[in-house]
Amino acid sequence: MKIIDLSHVIKEGMPQYPGQPDIKISRIAEAEKDGYQVTEVQCVVHVGTHCDAPAHFIAKGETIENLPIDLFVGEAVMVDVPHLPGRLMSPELLEGIKIKAGDIIIFRTGMSKLWGTDKYLTEFPYLTEELANLLVEKKVKAIGLDSLSPEPVETQDFPIHHILLGNGIGIVENLTNLEAIDRKRVWFAALPLKIDKADGSFTRAVAIILP
Repeated sequence: MKIIDLSHVIKEGMPQYPGQPDIKISRIAEAEKDGYQVTEVQCVVHVGTHCDAPAHFIAKGETIENLPIDLFVGEAVMVDVPHLPGRLMSPELLEGIKIKAGDIIIFRTGMSKLWGTDKYLTEFPYLTEELANLLVEKKVKAIGLDSLSPEPVETQDFPIHHILLGNGIGIVENLTNLEAIDRKRVWFAALPLKIDKADGSFTRAVAIILP
């Protein structure tokens, strides 16, 4: 068995969705001075590689600690996203790909190579409403992205989040290292922390390659 880490390191100065407060990481105890080390982290839950819960956009939607433990765990289908005119990810991306109910769909766009640059925030491809609705129709349980969001930062009403989260489809954003996956189907896990009444959580996402 091989485990591939698909998560970004959480650190100060890392890319974030525009408008979010800066991450602060501080050492409040030192082993040399205090006999033990303790680190304090201050950040929003939508930082780095993270999961979105319905409550992120759906009024009275489920919060992260109440979601089924297997929502972000299971067999995943890798979908490669070529350079697209207008950055639009349409239903044609899924043509010829066998998708079963309960699959997790991971869109491999290559954007993680631009992590830390302005282009990562502004040039990523995003889902059309037609593609989001097709994912609902196919009964997938979650999607994963190696980019900032399933829709552009200039959106005003977040229709893609509403379609996916409103239909119980989990979203994992800011994956990385997807190029290390050498097959179309892979076991995937991105377990969020059980944070009380939270609309999301950072996660350590992995791909599991079975012999």
